[in-house]
Amino acid sequence: MKHTRLKSVLLPLALALPIFAAQAAEDATEAELQRQFNEIKTRLAQLEQGKVVTAEQESNTEMSFYGTLRPTFGVTSTDDNDSWDVGDALSRIGFTAEHKLSNGMIGFTRGEFKVQIQGDAHFGDARKAYVGIKGDFGRVAIGKQDTTSYAVMGVVDIFNRTNTPLAYDDIGVFRKQELVSYRKSFGNLQLRGEAQFSGENDDLDGSELVNAGAIYTGSDYTLGFAYLTRDFTGADENSIAVTASKSIGDWYFAAAYGGFSRDIVDGDITTIDVVATYAINSEYKLLFGASQFDDEQAEVNSKDVARFNTTLEWQGSKDFRLFVEYQHNEYDNDDVNLTVSDSDQLTVGMRYNFDVKF
Repeated sequence: MKHTRLKSVLLPLALALPIFAAQAAEDATEAELQRQFNEIKTRLAQLEQGKVVTAEQESNTEMSFYGTLRPTFGVTSTDDNDSWDVGDALSRIGFTAEHKLSNGMIGFTRGEFKVQIQGDAHFGDARKAYVGIKGDFGRVAIGKQDTTSYAVMGVVDIFNRTNTPLAYDDIGVFRKQELVSYRKSFGNLQLRGEAQFSGENDDLDGSELVNAGAIYTGSDYTLGFAYLTRDFTGADENSIAVTASKSIGDWYFAAAYGGFSRDIVDGDITTIDVVATYAINSEYKLLFGASQFDDEQAEVNSKDVARFNTTLEWQGSKDFRLFVEYQHNEYDNDDVNLTVSDSDQLTVGMRYNFDVKF
């Protein structure tokens, strides 16, 4: 009788055990699935956040790759001979980058390098290489950069050749390495300056340099002034640059004066550059230039020279142009200074510009 009761009790339990086991397994499976699902959601959220951060970083950075290639072919004629040559009118390539910083300022960099098409067509030295930061305080940069004097003289730097501006090129300062520069704009007025710090490198003539000036840009005109001082071995050089430019309809006019004095040299050196351009139509443009370089030296050593340039440009697009250029170089004392000679130059060339932003 007891065995019969026990069997009657155990029988329902035996029948229920598989159901309880299945239910328990189902509960465990649901818990595991829920845990895995939560992990997946967490991981997806992390990945999405990473995408947002990456997108923000990309949107905060702007870069460009640019360049201009300028091969030339021409002849230089003197009293003695004619010289034909393939040349280069300051070809270069470079890159720029700007990055928005978390404090609202902007970090920037630039590298620019010569491409010397003439000769063996090698990749040349750096023209510019600097890094800087800018904000409401202005702009500070360290590295090889344009000087303020050259920036002021830029209004007369219009020709497709290496020796330009025509007179300033003989003695002027263009770019310098090891510079620390500062710029700040107040409306139309830009103040700028830089200093060169070369350490113990005594091989660099003029290595200790200070340059400062201002450029005012109006609606159709500019005014510029710069003062530069630098140390040479046994002498100091001080110079000023004064420029003005004006646009009138299809015409553009600009003039520049440079005054240079060195302690060890008798007499001052002066440069005068005057240029004009005329847009014949949307494709053709005429460029004119006249310059005078005066070193106030004795005739036997003097390299006083006047230069006259006329150029016709065909601008097939904003990125491509053809040009033909004539320049006459007339030295005042070539009859006694045999190191210089009058010459005439006729040059044709092409210019291809590109600027890719990403």
